[in-house]
Amino acid sequence: MKSLFACIVLVFAIQNVWAQQEEPVVSDSIQAQVDILDVVFKKRRDSVNQAKLQEEKKVYFSLMPLSSGSGGPNIAISVVNASFHLGNAEDTKFSNVTLYPSTNLRTYFHLKAIPNLWLASNNWNIPGKLEFTQDAQDNYGLGANTSEDSLFVIKYKLSRAHVSFNKRLVNHVYLGGGYALDYYYDIREESEADRQTDFDLYPYGTEGTSISSGLTVDMLIDSRVNPINPLEGVYVNLTLRVNPTWMGSDDLWYSMYLDTRKYINFSQEKHRVLAFWGLYWATYGEVPYLEMPASGMDFFGWTGRGYHRARFRGRQMVYTEAEFRFDFTPNGLFGGVVFANMQSELEEASQAFEYIKPAVGTGIRLKFNKFSDSNLTFDMGYGDGFNWYLGLNEVF
Repeated sequence: MKSLFACIVLVFAIQNVWAQQEEPVVSDSIQAQVDILDVVFKKRRDSVNQAKLQEEKKVYFSLMPLSSGSGGPNIAISVVNASFHLGNAEDTKFSNVTLYPSTNLRTYFHLKAIPNLWLASNNWNIPGKLEFTQDAQDNYGLGANTSEDSLFVIKYKLSRAHVSFNKRLVNHVYLGGGYALDYYYDIREESEADRQTDFDLYPYGTEGTSISSGLTVDMLIDSRVNPINPLEGVYVNLTLRVNPTWMGSDDLWYSMYLDTRKYINFSQEKHRVLAFWGLYWATYGEVPYLEMPASGMDFFGWTGRGYHRARFRGRQMVYTEAEFRFDFTPNGLFGGVVFANMQSELEEASQAFEYIKPAVGTGIRLKFNKFSDSNLTFDMGYGDGFNWYLGLNEVF
């Protein structure tokens, strides 16, 4: 089973590598006629003067005043996305920075900033992540067949900084490297059951603090024109990370993160996009407990719609998802999606993928900014029950 899942993801990645040689048919986003700003201000921003102003505009802002979901404990105070060009718009992709502050209004908070920068003519790509967190995370143990009765809570604080610098080699292919720091502290477990949990029995990263400091090697293929809401193209991101003790890590461990995506466009006038996502996330060595792959704990935090955050955890994780995106209305103001996903985590005892956890769902879209093609999103997923998600921009 382990080999089968790994082969599926790797074949998907190879297909994307070959597909990157083809230039996208669509040169820009399909522009909606109306967005929420037109509705609020009761004036359509599509006159000649407005179009000229939009072309000269340097930054497009998208804002979700309140965001939340049943898959996690916090309510977002706001989600702000700034999209802009750092070069000529004709040959430079949209850069974007997402700021995501959230809290449960009592004791826990998250503050995340996720930049993805494209320098002039797309010669350099600089992705990153900065995060400060005080959290209480529901956990159920290791593997993909854990019972809801095994629930325990891990409380912790986290300071995280990741950055990579990727140089274009040819066409859409980039190679680079970076630095990653994860500092967990004030780690403690709370469980109502009088029993030992997998966290109690695990030897790494469970003693109050956990420091992982390491270097990354990154390979990127990205032929998407607008990463905010891709119409077509491919995306392949392979990150190899090593965390040596001489750089400050508590323990020596390694990871491989292979993220592959494919977009198929069926229309030049409306959103009719079939999107595929495959993720293989593996860790090796003396891996801290909270660094192991888990549902919803990937780089962007969107795996496992339909399940609670961190519902399944293991040393390795395989994840696949397909989503169809479409417009409801001819003017592009309202749209929808349907999606299905499945995941499997490595079982600690057998060191094999033994169980598959599927989920399905649907959602609606409201066009926030027609010039950057950003959406307000609401999704419902069913996995271990119904879970809902309110956010900004597409999941992948």
